[in-house]
Amino acid sequence: MARRPSADLDSERAREVLKSEHYVEAVREEEALWQSRRINSVPAIVVDDRYLISGGQPPEAFEQALRSIAAQAPTE
Repeated sequence: MARRPSADLDSERAREVLKSEHYVEAVREEEALWQSRRINSVPAIVVDDRYLISGGQPPEAFEQALRSIAAQAPTE
């Protein structure tokens, strides 16, 4: 049987966090931030805090998007 990958997360601590509301406010704030930036699917790649590549894309689509973003970048 193959060994399952580990995230090195303490299982007891994970249970405590899930049972509590310790991170609820922080998670809701992050969620609202990204929703306000029109992130509505995953994966969502944000480049330079300005450009969104949304959803699963083939490598060629990423290349084209990144080349387009780079072309818009100011030169030094």
